[in-house]
Amino acid sequence: MEVEQSPDGPEPMNVDSPNNGTEDLDMNVGSLEKFCKEAARSFFAEWGLISHQINSYNEFIEHGIQDLFDSLGEVNVEPGYDPSKKRGAEWRHATVSFGKVRLEKPSFWSGRDDLPEENLKLLPRHARLQNMTYSSQMKVEVRVLVYTQEKSDKAKTGKDAYIVKNVVSDKKKEIAIGRIPVMIRSKLCWLHTLDKSDCLFDSGGYFLIKGMEKTFIAQEQRHLARVWVTDKPSWAVSYLSEIKRKRIYIKLVEAPKAEGFSGGKVVNFFFLYATIPVWIMFFALGASSDKEVFEMIDLGESSADLINIILATVKNADEHYKKFREDADEHDKNFRRIDKAQDYVNGQVKVSKFPPSESFDEYVDKFLFPNIYGHRQKALFLGYMVKCLLLACFGKRKCDNKDDFRNKRLDLAGELLARELRAHIRHAERRMVKAMQRDLYGDRDLQLIERYLDASIITNGLNRAFSTGAWCHPYKRTERCSGIVATLRRTNPLQMMSDLRKTRQQVAYAGKAGDARYPNPSYWGKLCFLSTPDGENCGLVKNLAVTALVSLKVTEPILDKLISCGMEKLDEISLTSVSSMDKVFLNGDWVGVCADSSSFVARLRCMRRATLIHSQVEIKRDKHQREVRIFSDAGRILRPLLIVENLEKISKLKGGVCSFQHLMDQGIIELIGVEEEEDCPTAWGIRHLFMGDEGQPAPKYTHCELDVSFLLGLSCGIIPFANHNFARRVLYQAEKHSQQAIGFSTTNPNIRVDTLSHQLYYPQKPLFRTVIADCLGRAVHSLGRKDSMPRPEYFNGQNAIVAVNVHQGYNQEDSLVMNRASLERGMFRTEHFRSYKAEVENKELTKRFKLRDKVDFGKMQSKKGKVDSLDDDGFPYIGASLQSGDIVIGKVAESGEDHGIKLKHTEKGMVQKVVLSANDEGKNFAVVTLRQVRSPCLGDKFSSMHGQKGVVGFLESQENFPFTCQGIVPDIVINPHAFPTRQTPGQLLEAALGKGIACGGSVRYATPFTTASVDVITEQLHRAGFSRWGSEKVLNGRTGEVMRSMIFMGPTFYQRLIHMAEDKVKFRNTGPVHPLTRQPVADRKRFGGVKFGEMERDCLLAHGAASNLHERLFMLSDFSQMHICQTCRRAANVILRPVVGGNKIRGPYCNFCQSSENIVKINVPYGAKLLYQELFSMGICLKFDTEVC
Repeated sequence: MEVEQSPDGPEPMNVDSPNNGTEDLDMNVGSLEKFCKEAARSFFAEWGLISHQINSYNEFIEHGIQDLFDSLGEVNVEPGYDPSKKRGAEWRHATVSFGKVRLEKPSFWSGRDDLPEENLKLLPRHARLQNMTYSSQMKVEVRVLVYTQEKSDKAKTGKDAYIVKNVVSDKKKEIAIGRIPVMIRSKLCWLHTLDKSDCLFDSGGYFLIKGMEKTFIAQEQRHLARVWVTDKPSWAVSYLSEIKRKRIYIKLVEAPKAEGFSGGKVVNFFFLYATIPVWIMFFALGASSDKEVFEMIDLGESSADLINIILATVKNADEHYKKFREDADEHDKNFRRIDKAQDYVNGQVKVSKFPPSESFDEYVDKFLFPNIYGHRQKALFLGYMVKCLLLACFGKRKCDNKDDFRNKRLDLAGELLARELRAHIRHAERRMVKAMQRDLYGDRDLQLIERYLDASIITNGLNRAFSTGAWCHPYKRTERCSGIVATLRRTNPLQMMSDLRKTRQQVAYAGKAGDARYPNPSYWGKLCFLSTPDGENCGLVKNLAVTALVSLKVTEPILDKLISCGMEKLDEISLTSVSSMDKVFLNGDWVGVCADSSSFVARLRCMRRATLIHSQVEIKRDKHQREVRIFSDAGRILRPLLIVENLEKISKLKGGVCSFQHLMDQGIIELIGVEEEEDCPTAWGIRHLFMGDEGQPAPKYTHCELDVSFLLGLSCGIIPFANHNFARRVLYQAEKHSQQAIGFSTTNPNIRVDTLSHQLYYPQKPLFRTVIADCLGRAVHSLGRKDSMPRPEYFNGQNAIVAVNVHQGYNQEDSLVMNRASLERGMFRTEHFRSYKAEVENKELTKRFKLRDKVDFGKMQSKKGKVDSLDDDGFPYIGASLQSGDIVIGKVAESGEDHGIKLKHTEKGMVQKVVLSANDEGKNFAVVTLRQVRSPCLGDKFSSMHGQKGVVGFLESQENFPFTCQGIVPDIVINPHAFPTRQTPGQLLEAALGKGIACGGSVRYATPFTTASVDVITEQLHRAGFSRWGSEKVLNGRTGEVMRSMIFMGPTFYQRLIHMAEDKVKFRNTGPVHPLTRQPVADRKRFGGVKFGEMERDCLLAHGAASNLHERLFMLSDFSQMHICQTCRRAANVILRPVVGGNKIRGPYCNFCQSSENIVKINVPYGAKLLYQELFSMGICLKFDTEVC
């Protein structure tokens, strides 16, 4: 196949060329790359970035919540059996069962009759402004059956005496059982049905709880439906479950040395808290002979060591059985009959810690591999587990790695809500049973079921869980775990989106994490290997890669499809032929076998591409273990890949890419999971399909990436030239700086009240492009421009002209020199909003109010602060300028006490808006928002997109800057020493590329891994008439001379971060002190002091600055004086004492010596005096040696 390439390397792509996708696609690199971009655009348009949150919630409200109520079963209410209250002949019993669940859309009761509808639509903006929970009413059909029981004559045993039920009453009713929070933009939300949004940047995926925005962080959980082989602490294979009784372990343990045993290892089976020799268990499940058990384990060509373990296991089983039947005859001591083996198992299980009440068959069905039916199939699965254990022990099978993503599942909104809701329903049930018992006695009648089932338990329980973030543990009922719900941060849209795409792994405590923090190869394309916070959560909190999706539970039945592809069911096939065929597992359970696994898998994949099977089903063929594993459960991470063999279908697409689903239906793209990806040789990009290594043919690829940068997360993938930078710098930008950059946070600031928010006056989009930024959905708000980026709100900053130079020593160590004239023109100017809230009670004035008839807020002076700006209602007028110490909201208690809210130290601003509101509990509150315009000043923090952060060190006048022959003056001057040690040449490349684009070149891509080559950038600069390397001759602004060295200058995208000097500045002469220690308080807002700790003390000691130290730690901190009696060396108190002549005098007096002679006054820190007094109260007296100095 011919590859068209331009002479100067790969042809650079022009962004502004029209890409309707209508012209015929030839099979060349350029057109295929263009198709990939179109496909990615359609992917983001259809799936968006937070589909995993919304889809999981939708699945929960459509199916999950009904399944949850169905699985609760009947609740039996026994009577209280109190003989004093027995009236009728029989005790009355009741059962309560739940039926259909219905969820209503969010609404609130207006309580007014003059409106046409009593219930009004509750929209997210109402909930946000009124501090309400955006929730939906949950109604469920409840059936209450009341009956009496009669004794029957035909009873066999005492237990079965009550057989006949006489139904007294049977009622069905739909009742409200509680309110469940609604996710914004889900199917229950009004924004989904009305198809409109409050904010253009808002794509939903979060909840509103009491006006706060809360989101779920996806939890990484161990995948339970899988046989786990571990070698630590001992060799074991386990079949896990959330319920403890369903967990099954098979372990390799040292054999007991007694009675003719030569030692060695034996296989034991742990089931329902009992330990049973595994050989007996096989016979209990219906095996007829040792040979049959050996065939079930199916070891094939086995070594002598393996045979020894099995022989030891058989011998061990014999010994145990003989001990069990010591009193029986000799011929009775053989367990190789099904009834005897079952007796033995039953005997062991019934004497264990928590014996089950059911019979053998019942508890085996219920607790031993509950998803596999029939004793023979259970025995085969048991044999498979033993085989896994023995193979792993002899190195023929790998142990499972718990950090591999194939062994993990992500718990999202659906699973987490179901878990919490179940706990609260159970709580409500327990309360209901207690209340109903009281009314089941003869003299009372059962009331309506609403009286017993308290809906507020569920409503308040869910609200509490969301507010505190303490959630139910997956399987420990008594524990709660934190870190599952987080408050959505809204500094800029990128931070919000990044919060919605986080995943988290719960680790018991930080030291035990092991390899969990290291990036695992299975994260490739599923999780970003750079976006992780630094610090204690490093490697535990991760971000999804851009194209990663999370699978939902596939509900359509799949077994028939498997049979049609050539699978045979286990119960239809003989034991001998099982061993020669490949096993087929569906979600961890062995469902059948197939003769030829490769053709079986090929047929299945064809069916999936032809949409006969759901596209999210994952098919993995394990050649070494001769297994086919198929997964259709929720929580797997999938991602789209191109199918190489179907690439020619692209040319048949009429009218270009119409939708992503259509591409999947055509078999051009498919979703691949973690485990299946191990079988797919995947090309890194379209170019790799056509070129092999030097002179070699191109390797055989089955799949191809849409773009290599899609391996990264959202905040990493939009960094230009990220692959040229040191990884830690990319991590800083992705996790810290990009999320602290001030941009334009929302497009509806008028109908939101955030405690703190910032806005940039003139946000710009960068000059370069990256593929991710270009493909993020269709341009929703292009404002009529053709070449506009689809989502410019992910870039928060401005393009500044940056020179790399030293400037009079004002930009050393990461500081920047900025151009004062640029800042005065509005560069990096931001607005800062802060809100103050207060609860308001509009009570009528009662008689207790003795002050005056009416409170005039603006006129009455307050002791707290100035009230000049307040109107009569106690709120400031819009546009009022408030300084620190002024009162923002005036409040007076009934007693006349002043409760006004005062501006703290360093807070000031103009009043932007005043909002009065009330929530659904009838509490009124007011919010006053102040705005401040902030132009950059000394000490403000800035950062480029390459982790190069710096603070402003000097604001220089424009005329003193160096300037080029074109008259261009830099906005920012950055020190050249910032680059070599940080290893961020990406910033220099970005500046050079930006310079070429700004001088009339075409807009180019700076996508990570597929960046324009250095040659292309230098060529573009050269064509624009600059030096190839971007350096220029400049003139010194102070002297007018030409500078000797060339200066590198170019436009770079800079971000202003939220850390500003104005928020950090701290100064104090004297001020408030702590009432106990009399040392200055700590808080900045309370006008506190700066901490002078032990380390700082050591520095001053080392300098020998004793006087300074004395002043810091004593004179300016807690200077105080006390009196010491020199006779007994103890402290003397100042008291009022009588003297001869009836007078009283006040002065120091020593109570120990009973005299006021020899008393001196000394200076001590108040902390020392306090320590003396506290020790004295415990009976320990300190003595002070004093010297006259």
